[in-house]
Amino acid sequence: MGVARALAADPDYLLMDEPFGALDALTRDTLQHELLSLKERLKKTIIFVTHDIFEAITLGDRIAILHKGKLEQVGSKEEVLNCPESEFVIELFSKPAKQLAAFKDMI
Repeated sequence: MGVARALAADPDYLLMDEPFGALDALTRDTLQHELLSLKERLKKTIIFVTHDIFEAITLGDRIAILHKGKLEQVGSKEEVLNCPESEFVIELFSKPAKQLAAFKDMI
């Protein structure tokens, strides 16, 4: 309902602060795909706040990584995964990067 109210005003940007945080994995996955479809149909910029690395990779065209109030890196998911710019970004994405590589090898 909150998204519908926000869209009624036809804003240029939508800010979504961890909207799927309290959902089970199946519902979260369904809503993530619905959000991607909605974004494409409406041509809206969505600023999506999450602590979930996989959610950021799934939903983000560009990812901004903040750490202790400092902007560590901004880039596409490929840039962040393949060319991390700080030790924090390396540490933050090292496990997901390995999991994604293993997943790609399985396909």
